[in-house]
Amino acid sequence: MNKPFFKILIAEWVPSLNKGELAILLGMLETFQILGKVKVSIFSFYPSLDKERYPSELNIIDVERDLYLPKSLPEKARSTQIKASLLAAFQHFLFILIYIIFSKRAKRILKKTLWKEYCESDLIIICHNQVSCIGGFVLDFSPVYITLLAKILRKPVVIYANGTHNLGSRVWEFLALLILNNVDLITTRDEDSFLYLKKFVWNSARIYLTGDPSILLRPNFSEKVKDVLSMENIGKSKMLVGVALSHEVLSDAFPTIKDPSVKYQKAVIEIGCLLDNLIERFGAQIIFVPHCIEPYRRRDDRIVAKDVYKCMKNKHKVCLIDKEYSPEELKALISKFNLFISTRVHAAVSALSTFVPSIVITRPTDRRAYGLVGKNLGQEEWIYNIRNLNADELFVYVKNLLLAWDKICNNLPFIVNSAKKKALLNGILLKALMDSRFKSKV
Repeated sequence: MNKPFFKILIAEWVPSLNKGELAILLGMLETFQILGKVKVSIFSFYPSLDKERYPSELNIIDVERDLYLPKSLPEKARSTQIKASLLAAFQHFLFILIYIIFSKRAKRILKKTLWKEYCESDLIIICHNQVSCIGGFVLDFSPVYITLLAKILRKPVVIYANGTHNLGSRVWEFLALLILNNVDLITTRDEDSFLYLKKFVWNSARIYLTGDPSILLRPNFSEKVKDVLSMENIGKSKMLVGVALSHEVLSDAFPTIKDPSVKYQKAVIEIGCLLDNLIERFGAQIIFVPHCIEPYRRRDDRIVAKDVYKCMKNKHKVCLIDKEYSPEELKALISKFNLFISTRVHAAVSALSTFVPSIVITRPTDRRAYGLVGKNLGQEEWIYNIRNLNADELFVYVKNLLLAWDKICNNLPFIVNSAKKKALLNGILLKALMDSRFKSKV
């Protein structure tokens, strides 16, 4: 191909304060390198915040400004988000109409950066991670009108490394037939998503099973990481146990209890008892790793860590990491542990991809955990059901893992290498798509 570079538009937001999400984005950028030189633009609802955390070469599009939406939309009430979604959809359909009438002059009529990026991109990517191929993320039904716009602009549109397991109602399934059969490529990161979405795709050559890009994240052993290891005396104990906990998962324990806050408080106590047992029985040092620090809807892992810390007896053996670190730095830190216990799937992926045996605590309905950690990384045995949370039972679970520790460590390099190849397949398929489109124009 003779193009000096490809312009890729990621037409959705990746929250940079969620380090699992940011790890996915960094992995996606790694797969894009297979195309050669690229320039990437991405939507943002917090451009000033994301600019500090995204790679410097990313071009950030202020969606709220360009679509006249309320500030800090992800934090707003659901009613406000619905109104904003309708406004965004209306503007997209208006641009489609203007483009049909005036062709490329449309971006001179609606002069915002967003429309210019749509028109000048070589490729549009939607539906990363678990973003619904119908419902979208933050802006409801955005995949529907973005796919339509891409068709009008004659731009290839790709659903990339997606993890959709259930679309819901028949209406949504009907919409899925329209969307999935009009995008140019669908890659899915786990087998369940592939088999589910394949049912809606008429041409099976359009959809592929690949892998999750986050596993491609490269650890960064920066001075910041070394300082944490030094200041907190991490490494002075014979067993280092990393812990990443989310409010959302702990609030889903104990199904017989109706009040989520009571569920959460009881779960906090059980986790605290488990960690005290690990300290007393194995001389463990506990390191709480904040893998998400979004300051809304109880998504700051540091708050959960402090709640567990308060109910523990052996506080002298606990390290509460309060500062923010990049996904690469967190992965480097996690690689120093002997064991990792996590309710956050991508924190566990970081651990396992650096060959640290891990236990994932989650819901039995969490197909993401069972797909990415269970099947892709062969660790289904070490996924623990939060609904049955009990400190003594979970302690036995940990002991069993420690008995299998050598076997797990010996198997992980082969498993991780295979998972990385599957993740890179996303980029290989992207290049094949672009090569075929370029040849068809010659």
